[in-house]
Amino acid sequence: MIRFENITKKYKDKVVIKNNSFEIEKGKLVAFIGESGCGKTTTLKMINRLIKPSSGKIYINDEDISKKDVIKLRRNMGYVIQQTGLFPHMTVKENIQVISKVEKRDPEQIKKRTLEMMDMVGLDYEFLDRYPTELSGGQQQRIGVARAFVTDPDIILMDEPFSALDPITRIGLQDELIELQDKLRKTIVFVTHDMDEAVKIADLICIMKDGEILQYDTPENILKNPSNEFVSQFVGKNRIWTSPEYIKAEDIMIDSPVTCSKSMTLLRCMERMRSRKVDSLMVIDSKSRELLGVVKAKQIQQQKDRTKAVEEIMDTDICSVKPDDSIIGILKLVDDNHVNNIPVLDKDKKLVGLITKSSLVTTLSQQFLDTEEIM
Repeated sequence: MIRFENITKKYKDKVVIKNNSFEIEKGKLVAFIGESGCGKTTTLKMINRLIKPSSGKIYINDEDISKKDVIKLRRNMGYVIQQTGLFPHMTVKENIQVISKVEKRDPEQIKKRTLEMMDMVGLDYEFLDRYPTELSGGQQQRIGVARAFVTDPDIILMDEPFSALDPITRIGLQDELIELQDKLRKTIVFVTHDMDEAVKIADLICIMKDGEILQYDTPENILKNPSNEFVSQFVGKNRIWTSPEYIKAEDIMIDSPVTCSKSMTLLRCMERMRSRKVDSLMVIDSKSRELLGVVKAKQIQQQKDRTKAVEEIMDTDICSVKPDDSIIGILKLVDDNHVNNIPVLDKDKKLVGLITKSSLVTTLSQQFLDTEEIM
């Protein structure tokens, strides 16, 4: 959708963007983040040619934007900035309709679309005849979003749109943007200085420093695997705990749980438990590794005949999770079902790991250990 190739930007002798190349896929919300002066807003403004690169090319749908008519280019993009950019001498209705009227679209369609935008941003139609100064900051920003979306552009540029708002209004607008993006799947480039905001709203995060891209990845991978010490410090070593949904079963499971076949005798099962220092075994099909059941030491101790096959007494009513299930759901499962061990199964019901109470305790205690290390 949007492709940067070897983009550099210089102001006299100062290099503010250093030979960056990356691509933004259609329908993704990408957040640019970094310290002040890192080049994130400069990068965004190159997309609609408010800033011209010193070298390199930017392509939209494989078309070099430097060869496109700049007015048409900008009219085909929505643009939302920190101070809304609403025209103070125009009413809300006039602000929303300004581009559509310049393009001489059908008046009835303009009217219909205006009402749709008011519905989309959750404002009553009575606001249409008010002026921006008669609106709160949050309401003004909603109108800014409505104006950006009204012509149904494929690309929306948002330059710190919520940073001047109070925390409650800001959180509400973030939630509304997430809902809008789920419905409309626009390509959104979003500049922010707030890591919590980036993690919350973005499909991909681009972390910049001194004009360079240090890491361009999913929020999950950035939180789990920062590319270097600067990214780790910038993100915050303990930040994963503000987004625990990114901690998955596969991150905390034991990769090689102790298993047995369904035909193994109870006596051999007990011997295996003793030698491996566990109190239960996962019973699997020897060929497919499909989980068949679980047997616990207590169950075997209650049996007089230890020559029985484990399949005769194993428990087949088992709580399990998938590798990509989050720690939030796992903790709820442990609490609701009072279980100590939870098998991790793939889509074919094959056993790929085991989550134990001790592995959960170790994971949960890590947030406090990390905090102590920082202090």
